[in-house]
Amino acid sequence: MRISTVTQNLRIDNSITSIQRQIADAQQQISTGKKSQVYSGFSGQDVRLLVSLKEQRTSVQTYVDSINNTKVKTTTINASLVTVTDITQDMRKKLYEQVEGLFEDSSLALGTYANAAIDQLTNLLNQTSGGQYLFNGTDTDTQPLLSPSAIKTAYAAHVAGALGPGQPALSAGAGATDIITFVEDFFATDANWNNVTTPAPGSLQARIDKGVDVTFGELGNDNAFEEVYEVFFAFANANFQAGDDAEYQALVTWGLGKIEAAFDLINDMVGQNGVIGAQMETNLESHREALTMLETQVLDIEDVDAYEAVSLFQTLQAQLESSFQTTAVLRNLSLTKYI
Repeated sequence: MRISTVTQNLRIDNSITSIQRQIADAQQQISTGKKSQVYSGFSGQDVRLLVSLKEQRTSVQTYVDSINNTKVKTTTINASLVTVTDITQDMRKKLYEQVEGLFEDSSLALGTYANAAIDQLTNLLNQTSGGQYLFNGTDTDTQPLLSPSAIKTAYAAHVAGALGPGQPALSAGAGATDIITFVEDFFATDANWNNVTTPAPGSLQARIDKGVDVTFGELGNDNAFEEVYEVFFAFANANFQAGDDAEYQALVTWGLGKIEAAFDLINDMVGQNGVIGAQMETNLESHREALTMLETQVLDIEDVDAYEAVSLFQTLQAQLESSFQTTAVLRNLSLTKYI
């Protein structure tokens, strides 16, 4: 009889402890809205599904982050390239506007524009995003082009060296052929104007989906940019006088050929950059839809119905109170007997 009483009391105590534990779980569910804060609170099948869903969600989110980070870079690159095309187009327009017989007057204005354009072009190609240079391939820590002043100083030295000691930057005897030779020889040597390593670093790359990578970016010493620089430096340093119309016309004809070829190439860069942007946008939209679906599936497993949780809590409270009353009766507990 004694053993039976002890066993009965233990069972009652265990039952009360179990109900209290369930009440604590129900309280936590009500406060957090989650069925459990640990995997052990779910069934084995739900645990496996949760782990799989969360791994997929993490993987997809990685692609989303990669695309968003890359979009910042490609957007900056695109803005730079569009401005370069604007500068190039302006130069082409100005060359077309040259009028025979007014070369000696218009050359000064064109030279002033070309000199300012050199500074703007260089700053655009030295553009950064997040502290990384965008026009030097994978060597993002190195500024792709020398500063405008450094390039101009090097070019002046190059021309002076070609003309001989004591000669001005462009002597009266330096015609269109000489100027063309000066700029083409100067820009044929990368070290004169840029820091792009040899061999040139590869393109920037980003993974936007499983097994899908995109490559993007242009090098600051690309032939298209080189040709633009040649034209700008040629006209920035041309100093033609009255009677030099034929020489100036030859230089304009050469400049138009160069600038039009460069304009087409840079436009192709803008177009390619746009294709990459569209591809990333398509993948990004797909990933967002996938994340929504995965998040819904995770919530379906993790989240608890608020009404069910409150109802369970109230039921367990009633059970606990009933258990206490039953315990008091079975153990013959009363304040009178205690006194």
